[in-house]
Amino acid sequence: MHINTPDAASTQRLEQLVAKTDFLRLTTSNAHYPNAMGAGLPLLIVETALCSAVISLQGAHLLEFKTIEGDPLLWLSPNCDFTPGVALRGGVPLCLPWFGVNQAYPDKPKHGFARNSFWELGGAHLLSDGAVELEFLFLSDANELFPYDFSAELRITLGTSAKLELTINNTDTEDFDCSWAMHNYHRISSLTDVQVLGLAERTYLDNFENYAAKHQSGDVSFTGPVDRVYPAIDNSVRISGSPSIEITHSDCPSVVVWNPGQEAAAKIADIGEGQEQFYICVERGAVLSEKWHLTAGTSKSAWMEFKQV
Repeated sequence: MHINTPDAASTQRLEQLVAKTDFLRLTTSNAHYPNAMGAGLPLLIVETALCSAVISLQGAHLLEFKTIEGDPLLWLSPNCDFTPGVALRGGVPLCLPWFGVNQAYPDKPKHGFARNSFWELGGAHLLSDGAVELEFLFLSDANELFPYDFSAELRITLGTSAKLELTINNTDTEDFDCSWAMHNYHRISSLTDVQVLGLAERTYLDNFENYAAKHQSGDVSFTGPVDRVYPAIDNSVRISGSPSIEITHSDCPSVVVWNPGQEAAAKIADIGEGQEQFYICVERGAVLSEKWHLTAGTSKSAWMEFKQV
């Protein structure tokens, strides 16, 4: 499938919008991450009195976030490949219009194609509380991967927390199903000491055993590889470690917890040996049986927010 790239008109609109703000600046991955692999991608740098952040226009992908006095809350792989069309490893990739392996067509790319495509910055505002609100837009015509017209909007609000609100619009004449996840890679200081709180005694689906249903005894810890979907989780969850992070949500029924473990991480080129020690993924979304059904002409929205506690 063709991966879209910014045209001259969208680049000009972006530059004009950024020029009107005093909290945004444009750079490139080559300039900001001089040792990174890849031909390079355009990046937005956010700097306010409350926080700092880095966002890739490819995927409307939040790569870094920290409050002024807080710790970095996202992990970005030192082996991330900034080649256009290649998924970026770390931060908060948006998996859309499906999560993981496409259940109906396993040969299609994992995690959809929105994260590999460029989004347009449609608005940038400084709110009264000092937070920044950024609006990203994505249009997708029916194609060989997803045969329906749809659009998506991602509103990212950055202040004392990071909040991502996703709206998916069915602009087609037919109904469709889609699944999605905000695939948070959270930075941790020690994989052996970290736990995920809020999932104890719940059922999870184990991806290592074809999503077999299992019981979560106690809080989630990482004594080996973990790849689990926890359905029907209405409550917030917390990463207990350094830093300690609370993740709240609205209309994100699924929680996904993932760490590849030592052996698999060493075999994944854009992670690398030993890097699994420095992050865990705790994701919110609507996946597997909790996917969204959108009738023609309708929209659905959900949000996820995380902050240091």
